[in-house]
Amino acid sequence: MRSPETAYRDLISAAAGELSFDAAIASTVQHFSAGGGIVFELNRKTGHMLDWATPTLIVGGDGYTDRINAINPRMRFSLRHAAGHVAYEGRFISERGIDRHEFYDWLHDFEGFRYMLGSRVYDDGDVSLFYSVEFSRRQGHPEGNAIEAFSRIAPAVGHAWRLRRRVGANHGATQARTWLPDHLPWAVFALSATGTVVGMNAPARALIDRGTVVTVALDTLRATHRRSDAALCHAVRSALAGNAAEAFLETASGGPSFILQVLPVDPAGLCGSSGVAVLAYLKNPIDKARNIGPVLGRLYGLTPAEQKLADILATGADLGVAAAALCLSRNTVRNRMQAIYAKTGTRRQSEFLVRILGLLEP
Repeated sequence: MRSPETAYRDLISAAAGELSFDAAIASTVQHFSAGGGIVFELNRKTGHMLDWATPTLIVGGDGYTDRINAINPRMRFSLRHAAGHVAYEGRFISERGIDRHEFYDWLHDFEGFRYMLGSRVYDDGDVSLFYSVEFSRRQGHPEGNAIEAFSRIAPAVGHAWRLRRRVGANHGATQARTWLPDHLPWAVFALSATGTVVGMNAPARALIDRGTVVTVALDTLRATHRRSDAALCHAVRSALAGNAAEAFLETASGGPSFILQVLPVDPAGLCGSSGVAVLAYLKNPIDKARNIGPVLGRLYGLTPAEQKLADILATGADLGVAAAALCLSRNTVRNRMQAIYAKTGTRRQSEFLVRILGLLEP
């Protein structure tokens, strides 16, 4: 185990809003020489995760969130014990049981971990805060010293989380409003120099309420789809380093991907009065893509039949839906789709939708 001073210092910085909670949890992971870690809020009645921070674990989409209550024996153990307890596999399951349990198969295959130290840190009504660090098979089961140290650091994580809630409640919101006009057709998020969300416009709030593309977890913008979350985090890091970045974010409903553009405003924090370092724009490429066929006909020479198909593709419809709408065979529609892609210089429907978005921009 490493010295705890850095971990405690980083928790204090996270509580003050000077450091992201992802980084603070990463510091505690290093303290225990572990492989991963997470802190999250859970509604004990509904089983839904609310806010979370993790530098390593997969959250959202088909990852940790969906599995955590359905098959997780750790969670069942924690829900039977009062807040403040310390949990580890040795308290509730044998090595043989781990080898035969579906949850541990999933944990190893998707996360690369086997053991954990965890705690139900505190309860606030129906919501509880949970914190854990994860260990691989090679790192081994946590021993007595680690368990004792975890019992001391878990309450500190809880205190920092509560303080961050209070500090972040109104942090930078007033100053950020000038960057977030509600009349724009895009969802716009304003991020601070530490990557936390300090404001959003009305379309962004509506997008968050739908919960199909992005969410805000402990003031951090996260994608609901696992692969997209990695792309989003990379784009934000690039913008915080001063470079504009783009990404496609898949939707939980399986519809067309949203387009993310992240632009640096003041990544170095030189204009600290606004508190805005980065602006993230999320666009639905099919919002305005209606009756686009004639426009594409003029620009790219699409035939009338191809124009009709382009109008259907612009709604996000797949091959089968387009074939049914046009009363044509799938092979005929597929051939027309390939002709449209060839004429518009695209290779697939997502690229086609992005091209349409570019045509519709003012």
